[in-house]
Amino acid sequence: MTGPAVPRRPLDPGDPERIGDHRLVGVLGEGGQGTVYLAQDASGGQVAIKLLHAREAADATSRRRFLREAETARGLALFCTARVLDAGSHHGRPYIVTEYIPGPSLAAAVAGDGPRTGSGLHRLAVATLTSLAAIHRAGIVHRDFKPGNVILGPEGPVVIDFGIASAADHTVSGGAMAGTPAFIAPEQLAGQRPGPASDVFSWAVTIAYAATGRLPFGGPTVPAILMAISAHEPDLSGVPADFRPLLEACLAKDPAARPAASAVLRALTGDDAVTAATSASTTPAFTQAPADPAHTVVSGGGAIPAGADTGDPPRRRWLVGLAAGVTAVLVVGWILLYASRGGEAGPRGGSLLYGDDFGDRGNWDGYTFDPDATGDQRTTHGYEIERGVYTLRADGTEPGNVALSPVPAKTDAAAGRDVLVGVTAEPRDAPGQGGFGLVCRWDEDVPNGYAFLLGFDGTARVVRRSEGLDLDVVPPVKAAAPHAGRAVRLQASCRGSRLTFWVDGTRALDAVDAHPLPAGPHSQAGVLARVPEAGGGTVTVSFDDFSVRKAG
Repeated sequence: MTGPAVPRRPLDPGDPERIGDHRLVGVLGEGGQGTVYLAQDASGGQVAIKLLHAREAADATSRRRFLREAETARGLALFCTARVLDAGSHHGRPYIVTEYIPGPSLAAAVAGDGPRTGSGLHRLAVATLTSLAAIHRAGIVHRDFKPGNVILGPEGPVVIDFGIASAADHTVSGGAMAGTPAFIAPEQLAGQRPGPASDVFSWAVTIAYAATGRLPFGGPTVPAILMAISAHEPDLSGVPADFRPLLEACLAKDPAARPAASAVLRALTGDDAVTAATSASTTPAFTQAPADPAHTVVSGGGAIPAGADTGDPPRRRWLVGLAAGVTAVLVVGWILLYASRGGEAGPRGGSLLYGDDFGDRGNWDGYTFDPDATGDQRTTHGYEIERGVYTLRADGTEPGNVALSPVPAKTDAAAGRDVLVGVTAEPRDAPGQGGFGLVCRWDEDVPNGYAFLLGFDGTARVVRRSEGLDLDVVPPVKAAAPHAGRAVRLQASCRGSRLTFWVDGTRALDAVDAHPLPAGPHSQAGVLARVPEAGGGTVTVSFDDFSVRKAG
């Protein structure tokens, strides 16, 4: 819950000016859970404030998970993370106040200055392992260790963001996954709960990235990265020779074969050698429910498949055990917390033209969403202020339901030509037909424009509407199939004749329109929900965190 020495961007019109006794100065970062602000307290000192998104605040489970981050951080030694100063509620949205640690994230530092080398890499590894070992001694699994959650502060690296951390007294049963795809451990793909060994795997991926500037398990798409994690050896070329054996041990497919964080720390500081046997013997017991009755829980390694002592090579056991899990992930799609919904991928764009979190009634069509009313009182698009969203319903009476942003204005066509549009969308139903998405260069009078659609059949499309006729700019591609009740971040760029569509921070489709729409008097952006005109059905989608930026 910290960031660079200056805000990443100024406050948007939809951002609060004050939270509690703190005056907000700018935005440090945004993720799937909430927005992190730089703020000043009453004495003028700087703090960081993480405010839960309005869409998450409406859910009791999300509120509990968010506030658990403060409980988790308070239970750690002060050197492990940013100190929690306060917690409260702002208009029904929980927030956490922590000390502000100026400095870039490791992800930003590597992207801007290149890989870490020499003694700098060694200091980074020792400092982060010291924190990770202390976190594990406190009975906590971080579950999202990655370069974006390591801040290079003036007094050394600090591990942050315990929003999805798991403590011994907060056990969750089942096989739900959490984390960032490129840094997730392979046992989670087999449906097991992450344990301390999962953090060790993520730490090793992070250090490999810091040393080389690239991921040890790469791929052009999220499913490809997950397949590499589960079935391929890591690419550690470019990692210093003295680090390579240590990272190889930490990246073992079988969590029981990985050393504990404390053992790796001793090896780095010259106190001991790394052996797989240290994994269970040096890590405290963690109470976590097994993913399956046929699994046995072992401390330090999560759930290990029954029969793990049969003598089969660990790699063979894990390839067999992971096959079903990975296949399910590839079929279902990106079921991880990523993202821009907190993820580090995706476009940033240029200057902000407009933003709206729909917490107040703004300049969109000012209706209240009420599709069940009768006669003139019925509305198929409008605000749901109590939920902080703007909702559309597409059905047989309105198969293509479009709502247009007040910016770019209808009378300012030039401003809407080259834009990056973003929104968080949550479908309330998943009928199998139809979809939802974004529009740009939209002229409702003709009608002309481009629609970026995510279909419930798992396809991503860019559609050119020319005088009311819809044609795909390029053939549709396979993407992550959306699910009812699960939010997804969509972004669309219209820049010249190039049209690009991102789903949860990953580019799904990039096309050049060979027959671009002519420049017209109107060019707006917005959101849409759609059902097949002949097939009928109903699609209801709620939208939040809408933004329009200059195309980067």
